[in-house]
Amino acid sequence: MKKMKKALAILMAMAMVLVMSMSVFATTNPAPAKTKPVEADKATATVSNVEAGATVTAYRIVEPTYNDKGFKGYKLAEGVTLANMLEPTSNEVTGIAADKTLLATLTKETLSAPEGATGLTSYTAQLGAGYWVVIVEGSDIQEVYNPMLVGIYYSVEGSGDSNTLVNGAVDANSNWSLNSTPAYAKSEQPTIDKKITGSTGKDTSDGNENGNDVAIGDTVNFEIDTKIPSYSKSYKEVMVKITDTMGKGLTLADPANLVVTVNGATVEAGADTYTFTPAEDKKSFEISFASAYALAHSGEKVVVTYDAVLGEDAGLNFDANTNTAKLEYTNDPSGETNEIEDKTYTYTFGIDANLFGSDGSAWNKFTEELLKTGEVRKIILDSGEEVETTTLPGAEFTLTRADGKTYTTVSDKNGYLSFTGLDAGTYTLQETKAPEGYSLNDTKIPVEITATYNDNGTLNSYSIKVNNENTSTYTATYDAKDKGKVTNIDCTPEHENDWSDVSDTHEIKNTKLSALPSTGGIGTTIFTIGGCIIMIAAAGLFFASRRKTAK
Repeated sequence: MKKMKKALAILMAMAMVLVMSMSVFATTNPAPAKTKPVEADKATATVSNVEAGATVTAYRIVEPTYNDKGFKGYKLAEGVTLANMLEPTSNEVTGIAADKTLLATLTKETLSAPEGATGLTSYTAQLGAGYWVVIVEGSDIQEVYNPMLVGIYYSVEGSGDSNTLVNGAVDANSNWSLNSTPAYAKSEQPTIDKKITGSTGKDTSDGNENGNDVAIGDTVNFEIDTKIPSYSKSYKEVMVKITDTMGKGLTLADPANLVVTVNGATVEAGADTYTFTPAEDKKSFEISFASAYALAHSGEKVVVTYDAVLGEDAGLNFDANTNTAKLEYTNDPSGETNEIEDKTYTYTFGIDANLFGSDGSAWNKFTEELLKTGEVRKIILDSGEEVETTTLPGAEFTLTRADGKTYTTVSDKNGYLSFTGLDAGTYTLQETKAPEGYSLNDTKIPVEITATYNDNGTLNSYSIKVNNENTSTYTATYDAKDKGKVTNIDCTPEHENDWSDVSDTHEIKNTKLSALPSTGGIGTTIFTIGGCIIMIAAAGLFFASRRKTAK
C-alpha cells in the first residue's frame, strides 16, 4: 500500500511539472494577435527602373471601404469610370492619366528614390489599399514613360496572395495582411545618330561615320537616324522636332535634295506630316512633325538624308567643322520636353598654316612644312631691322591632287608655301614660275597627307610627308568631359617646346640666273669680242689702202 501511495505521488508531481511547462511555453509563444483591417492600413509600393531625378506620383482610382468589422470591399474613386474596377484596361489607365482635371481631384502620393541615387533606380511610398495610377514626369528626364498601375490589396493567410484585387471582406478574426507587387516602369529612351555616309570621291572608310576630311568645295553626305518616341494614349499633344546645325564651313547643298523617310517610306512635307524650314543662310534646318502624325506613327523609325558643301570659311587642321543634329521631344503627358544630340566632325587641312585657326592657345602654332629658299639676301623687317636671309618670296607653285584637282600659291615674304582646304591623300608639288632673277626649279615633289580619327569622329592626328620624308606628325589631346574640345597639340619629332621650329621643313632651293653660264657651252661673248676686233682691223686696212692710192 505504501508503495502504491509513493508511485501515485510521483505521477502527480510529474503531472504538475508538465502543466507548469505548458504554461511557460504558452507564455513564450503567444498566438498571433488578430487586429481587424482599418482605413489607416498601408503597404510599401515600389516602382523600379525609373531615372533618378524624376517626379513619380501615384493617384488612387480604386479605394477600399470599411465597416465596424473591418475591410468590406472596393469602390471607384469619385469621378473614375471603369468597366470592371478590379481589372482596369490599358486604355482606361492611359485615359485617366491624360485627364488632368480628374487627376487633380484624386488622392495622390509622391514616391521617393533613395538619397543620392543615380541612373535607373526604384521609387517607393507607403500607400493604402486600392489601385493607383503612377505617372512619371520631369524636365530633366530623357526617357518617355507610360502610365503604370500599382495594386495594394488585402489577403487572408492561407488564401494565397495575388497582385489583382479581390472584392470581398477580410475576416477580422483571420490572420490577414496588406500586400503589394512591385511595378516595373515601361519606358523608352529616344536616340539620335548623326553620321557621315560619304563625300566627294570617298566613303566612310575615310576616317569613320562620325569624322572625315574633305577638300574645300567637296560635298559631304549626311544621315540622321532617330525615331518618333513610343507614346501611349495618355499623350494628347506632342512635339517631335529634328534640328540640324552646320558649323562654320558647311552649308546645306540643296534643300530640295533632303529626304525624310518614316518606317521606310518617303514622306513629303505638308501640314498633316511635317514642316521643313531651312535657314536663310542654309546653315541649319528644322523638321517639325505634326502632333497628330507623331502620335499616329508612335515608335516608328525616322531617317533624314541630305548633302552639305564645305566652303572657304572652313576651319583648318584641328579646327573642326562640326555638325550637330538634335531631337527635341515631349517626354511626359504634362507637356515637358527633353532634347538629345549627336555630332559629326569634318576636317580640311592646310600646309604652312595654323594648327587651329585663330585660337590664342599656346599650342596653336604656324606649321612650316614647305619653304622656298635662294641665296643670302638682306631684308628689312617690320621692326626696321636689317637682317640676312635665304627665304625667297614670289615663287609660284602648283599642287596637284591624284585626281587632277590643282591648287596654286605664291611663296610669301617669309618664303612659306601655304596651301589650304586639302583633304588627306597624295599630291604632286611643282614650281611653275621662278622669282625674277632666279632659275625655275621644275622638280616634281611628292606630297602626302594622312589622318587618324578617334571613335567619336574627332581628329586624333595628321601627318604631312614631303618628298617621301615625314616632316611632322601633329597629335591632339581632348578634354575629358567635352570630347570635342582640343586642350593641347603635340608635334613629332619633338622640338622640346621650341615652336620656332615646329616641323622638319622641306626647303625648295632656287639659283640666281647670273651664276649660270649662257646657253651654248662656252658662251657667245668671246665671239662677239672677236667679231669686233676683226671689224676694227678691216676698217684700219681699208683706210690705209686709200691713203696709199691717194699718194
